[in-house]
Amino acid sequence: MLRLLFHLLFGGVFVYAGVLKATDPMSFLDDVRSFDLLGDPWAAWLAMGLPWLEIFAGLAVMSGFLRSGGFMILNATLAVFLIAIGITWWRGIDIRCGCFGHSDATSSYRDLILRDLLLLLAGIVLMWHGKPKTRS
Repeated sequence: MLRLLFHLLFGGVFVYAGVLKATDPMSFLDDVRSFDLLGDPWAAWLAMGLPWLEIFAGLAVMSGFLRSGGFMILNATLAVFLIAIGITWWRGIDIRCGCFGHSDATSSYRDLILRDLLLLLAGIVLMWHGKPKTRS
């Protein structure tokens, strides 16, 4: 029962974040552009596709249908987010994360990295230790 609750919470975070981005794609595109890592049209493709990837992978984790694939996608995206945040921090660029909706304020690198590391750790633990035990 507790395992299901953790799956619902973890997947729900990404469904929520994806819905916020999908309902305001132009603001999310501005946030993606603030990282200055992708030019157009790639930034636009990312801004249109990433929210739906988060939503469907989050639903997979929550529902149990293709749960392992959902965990792999979400953990991989968290790793990519961490790399992107690290690169922009190293380059000295002020970013607006847009992870949970658009914000006009710049984001704190320390807070973003800590949040994403904790989510990644939770995702890895749930992926490896959250599998139901099979009976022989």
